[in-house]
Amino acid sequence: MRENKNYYKKKIVLFLFILTIIFAILSLYGYYHTKISDPIQLWSAVLYGTVKLFLFAAPLSAENPGGIFYEFAKWLAPILTSAFIFTQISNVLLHLKNMFLNGISRKHVILFGDSPVASALLTNLLADQESYRISFVTKQFLEEQRKNKLERKGIASYQLDFENSDQNEIRDLFLALHISSAKYLFFTGESDLENFSLYASVVGRIRPKQSVVSFVHCASNTVIGYMEDLRPAGVDTVYFEEEELTVRMLLGKKAVQERLFSSFSRLPLANAGKEQAASRQERVDEGEEPTVEEMDATILPPHVLVFGINSLLFPLLKKLANDATLSLQKNTRVTVVDTDAGKKLRALFPVQGKEGIFRALEMDSLELCSEHSSYQKREQIRAFLKSMEQEERPALFFLLQEDVIENLKVLQLLRSSFQEAPKLFRNSSAVVLSHVLKEEGEEVETFGDLSTVLTEPVLIRASLDKRAKAFNEAYNKAAEAAGMGEGSSWNSLSYVRKESSRLSASHAAVKEAFLRQYFRDRSDEEIRAVLSRKETEFRSLEELEKKDKPAFRERFRHFLKENPELDFLSRLEHKRWCNSYYAMFFRYGEKKDESRKTHPCLIDEWETVIGEKFDLCHPEYDLLSVFALFKEV
Repeated sequence: MRENKNYYKKKIVLFLFILTIIFAILSLYGYYHTKISDPIQLWSAVLYGTVKLFLFAAPLSAENPGGIFYEFAKWLAPILTSAFIFTQISNVLLHLKNMFLNGISRKHVILFGDSPVASALLTNLLADQESYRISFVTKQFLEEQRKNKLERKGIASYQLDFENSDQNEIRDLFLALHISSAKYLFFTGESDLENFSLYASVVGRIRPKQSVVSFVHCASNTVIGYMEDLRPAGVDTVYFEEEELTVRMLLGKKAVQERLFSSFSRLPLANAGKEQAASRQERVDEGEEPTVEEMDATILPPHVLVFGINSLLFPLLKKLANDATLSLQKNTRVTVVDTDAGKKLRALFPVQGKEGIFRALEMDSLELCSEHSSYQKREQIRAFLKSMEQEERPALFFLLQEDVIENLKVLQLLRSSFQEAPKLFRNSSAVVLSHVLKEEGEEVETFGDLSTVLTEPVLIRASLDKRAKAFNEAYNKAAEAAGMGEGSSWNSLSYVRKESSRLSASHAAVKEAFLRQYFRDRSDEEIRAVLSRKETEFRSLEELEKKDKPAFRERFRHFLKENPELDFLSRLEHKRWCNSYYAMFFRYGEKKDESRKTHPCLIDEWETVIGEKFDLCHPEYDLLSVFALFKEV
């Protein structure tokens, strides 16, 4: 409704402006044509007099009659001019107010670059409960109407082309932005190269007064490498693209997480009744406590069926390799369904066999022949779904095809066999399909709208980053206790190591689900208390590490054996870490080299890690991720 009011207001002002000009010309022509015979001088006087009306200077004296049209124009012209001047003054004051409030806010975010991503992000930041203060910088010309609209929403707007501006202009902009006090910087230009140029122009000139995180919209690993070389100390940089954010949002859905965690539904219950009567080791020896192997035997990772091979597939598989690491021996099974699926997978993943993503997931494909009719393809899918019904694994379905009609056909097939299984449906059209997709007792989640992924929980993930930083701090303390030095601060970590910490923090939900099921007769508070006691015991072992490393190794192995749930989760963390590195195409190598993607601890055999490779791979770090669980960050 407000938009309509502004529209009609502009129409009325334009009508009055044109009417005023017409009345002024008619009345002044009527007055001057009897006094001036030269046509050029006549029209010059008429037009000059019309301009003077708008400049608060009447062309005719009060005693000279100009007629009713002149009187109308004489009053209306300065009123319109005053309205214009007051509007401009109010716009300047509004901009100054936004600039001041942004400067004193601790939740000030700055967006550099104009694009659909920037527009969606601006809308979501305004609606966020965090009440962010926002500045927006673009090199494109900002139309007055759009600039005023942004300012009225509280967004301080600026126009500057860094490449064609001198140092003084850039310095003045940064002073106006209070850039050193900003909390988040977003680089959301139209392309990777534009964002690289913006990033290079900005980050080298700032001296942050607080920890600042920059988010760069970039898909190219090559460009990311160059930006990492430019990144100064004190600036944490996160790179994102729509596909990765979409997958992150999908795997964060409650229905998806519940399906993943249902893999632990058959986990044996911890024997809490004899906790005071005997040591954990005695109960394990007597068969009263489940062993690591017995726990793992009960876990059934899900079977994930993916329809469609496109740009969403690799981010999905990469995320599943980390977040769906649920068992020590069994990987999550993923079957990809598409026409000529095998050929497309080979094109997408040149390295197959037991390398890369194929080492982290149990990969399979259902080949739909391109020469078959739609009916034959449908029957082939139906037969495969029939075979899936016999599996005990929980099922999860991702309908990634860009053709919405094809996704609807698949959904119809799934409903006959897997009514209750979660289905993630890609709707890349602008058509709302909620009336088609909603059926009683069915979990169907739609995605495809850019605005749904450019949100605080998906893009910024402040809580996850706090957990990742807390883990890195614990890692540094353990490294110092082991005599390996102070470790690295968060902002000095490489991009790969930061991502590794974030992936570990993301997997915390899996470990917490395991413990809730294992200690299902206890509350979160009680589980936290158990972990706290065990952490205290472990910290006493760290003191031993400084004095006698062989004795520490032996005591640590005994500590895990006494606590099979901690042993299991430590092993699971190592497996998750391996899987996440496999998904980044790392492989085993004698030396750690991020550029060559090699690491000496990419070893699947836990006995080797905790045995001959103990001092190299430090399995105690895997245990630290367990002690970080159930803690308020």
